[in-house]
Amino acid sequence: MRVMVILNPKAGAGKAGAQERLVANTLRSLGVDFDMQRTGGPGDAMGMARAAADAGYDVVAAVGGDGTVNEVVNGIAHTGAALATIPCGTGNDFCRSVGIPIGDTEAACAVIARGRIRDVDLCRVNDRYFISCFGTGFDAAVTRLTNARSKWLRGKWNYILSVMQVILTYRAVPVTITMDGKVLDRTPLLCACMNARTYGGGMLITPDAKLDDGLFDVCLVDNTSMFRFLQCFGKVMDGSHVHLKEVEMYKASHIVFECSSPQAWHVEGEAFTSDRMELTIEPRAVKVITGGE
Repeated sequence: MRVMVILNPKAGAGKAGAQERLVANTLRSLGVDFDMQRTGGPGDAMGMARAAADAGYDVVAAVGGDGTVNEVVNGIAHTGAALATIPCGTGNDFCRSVGIPIGDTEAACAVIARGRIRDVDLCRVNDRYFISCFGTGFDAAVTRLTNARSKWLRGKWNYILSVMQVILTYRAVPVTITMDGKVLDRTPLLCACMNARTYGGGMLITPDAKLDDGLFDVCLVDNTSMFRFLQCFGKVMDGSHVHLKEVEMYKASHIVFECSSPQAWHVEGEAFTSDRMELTIEPRAVKVITGGE
């Protein structure tokens, strides 16, 4: 098994860069046949991953956060190469989903050495692939602020602080959402379309989501008072929000968002804008090195 390790030295406020020697020494001690490259900026990991897959590497390992993982996924999509992860970023939600130890680089390297592979769904929004989470509106505004502050605060507390700030100024806009042919007209404060169960550093937004069922799990909160929204949001920590009347939960394989002007949205921690977002899913179309059974 040949492994290409792609390390984003800036991930996790420089944590990934500081782990470079430990990653290399641990993989070497475990007998893993690997090469390593460092990214220099946005987009590098995607190009490096594609080149590694084309060169015949069996596994491409992302050392960084969810953004680095997303770039690697876009590089290896439909190549047959497997994804591995060593979490060193802000949220690390996909790693949680596939049983990769958080905060233990040596244990994450051991997962790669074992080489246990699981097939998971490959998701797409417009022209970009993802495997964990998509969010629009309020959610994307929070993501943008979270990223800006990740140099000194990481994980779910960074996300929660961003929520507190954005909620004071955010104004929801009308959106038409079509899920497997069902049309909803909403003005959502939050809409998360998930393949994984958690986002924002471990927040249990879609407790019933499965990585390999060919469906998105959707959590939708339509326009309500900010006071009530905050009450609902607090329950995301343990997943009990799904029982609230303000919260709508759906499953779908094809979702389209349409709005009258470009709005903020995010894919696995990276924020963008668009007035139309189309989500599709390919069941079990990407291989992942997993720490689970």
